[in-house]
Amino acid sequence: MKEFLQYIKTMPAFLNALLVFVVGIIVLIIIYKILKKTLSKTKLDISLQKFFLKSVMIIGVLLILICGLSTAGISTTGLIAGFSAAGAAVALALKDSLSNIAGGIVLLITHPFVTGDTIEIGSYTGQVKQIDILQTTVITADKKTIVIPNGMLSSDEVVNYSKEPLRRVDIIIPISYDSDVEVAKKSVVKAAKMEEKVLMEPEKPFVRVKEYADSSVNLIVKVWCKNEDYWDVYHSVIEKVRICFNEDSVEIPFQHIDVHMFKEN
Repeated sequence: MKEFLQYIKTMPAFLNALLVFVVGIIVLIIIYKILKKTLSKTKLDISLQKFFLKSVMIIGVLLILICGLSTAGISTTGLIAGFSAAGAAVALALKDSLSNIAGGIVLLITHPFVTGDTIEIGSYTGQVKQIDILQTTVITADKKTIVIPNGMLSSDEVVNYSKEPLRRVDIIIPISYDSDVEVAKKSVVKAAKMEEKVLMEPEKPFVRVKEYADSSVNLIVKVWCKNEDYWDVYHSVIEKVRICFNEDSVEIPFQHIDVHMFKEN
């Protein structure tokens, strides 16, 4: 009988705790919807929005749990201490993952690149397919999928080839030492102008002698194009240079060996 009376006395506390849980969850859902609607109107990356919303939900549920247990008369000191210890242990065990998460947040806030950009990091070059909190997925030109940890991307040098609308194409063109350099330069300019995707702004096609190599005089041609036309222009100019060199009698060198024979007396 005493146990039953004790149970009756504790009922209000549990009912209050249940009320705290219900009201807390309802309020949390309302806050979640408001935040989701607000974030959708911002320029924050969708991955960062999802991460922020998930974090709010997890923290909110933990707070509701602690408040509910406290209302029920259950001491939460040990629970909070347990959460703290567990959090420290998880942070230690997942320190590399936490580094990647921090890197992902930095990437999503600073926007050094976005989905669809072509980037280069170390030996990897490809188009960004997806940016997640932990990692970024890059697709190479030959359709290889490269998964790069965000910690690496946020700490290493990243080359973004898609950031600017225009891009300069640099091509090395070798000619033989017997060819007239000035004629060859004019021929290369003519070849560049034959390609309609080559732009005259911000600079007209530029051709100069780059170096005197062992078997050739190497010219360098620099032309501008739209970013998306880079490889079309690169290969097209090379093909048209061959046509113009044939027309202007400019020789393209090829590797050869001179053999000198001496007759012994």
